[in-house]
Amino acid sequence: MYDFKSLGVRMSDLACKLIRVSCKCKTTQRCKRMQISCRDTKIGNTESGAALFVSLIMLILLTIIGLSSSQRSSLQERMAANYHLSNVAFNSAESAIGGFVREATVGNKLLSSHILSKLRLQGSVNDQCFDKNGSRTDCDGTVFMDSDRSSIITAEMDAQVVDDCNVIMCSGFSLSGTNAGSIGCRIFKVDGTGTVASRSVVNSFWAYEVSVCAN
Repeated sequence: MYDFKSLGVRMSDLACKLIRVSCKCKTTQRCKRMQISCRDTKIGNTESGAALFVSLIMLILLTIIGLSSSQRSSLQERMAANYHLSNVAFNSAESAIGGFVREATVGNKLLSSHILSKLRLQGSVNDQCFDKNGSRTDCDGTVFMDSDRSSIITAEMDAQVVDDCNVIMCSGFSLSGTNAGSIGCRIFKVDGTGTVASRSVVNSFWAYEVSVCAN
């Protein structure tokens, strides 16, 4: 097979050499134009392939820019998903604390079934979970807050008595009688734990009730 392009280039160079020989001793305008044409042809031959090289470089640069943009978008998507899960877990923890507050402020607080009565007698109430209806029960791995997808969102509550009788916080109260005792505060700490899949958030809530301290 003949390389016609290379053959054409060689023929063009040969023609230019003949022109230079024929115009060596002549200064006519025709010789000048022919010599200029040969120089242009030689320059054009040396610049062949430059456009392809520049195009490849631009293509590589555009590919790098596209890949970096794709990676940045994926990172932002993961960050948004993590932020959303953290918010859901935080709200679940607040729901557990809200469930304790609701139970502590309603009903007869002297009944043994009341949550404050259990705290007074036991000193702590642990591993209590709230379901989608706000009902409290033991955390046995089957109680979840989400109604449409089970085993995703949990709200767990742990409460304990930190100080059974703090007379400094509840000063200003008094009781009549010599053996009546003194007035103090029973301090509770309530921890709400919200869990969404593998993401957990713990919020703490402090509460107190006025109590009588024994002498």
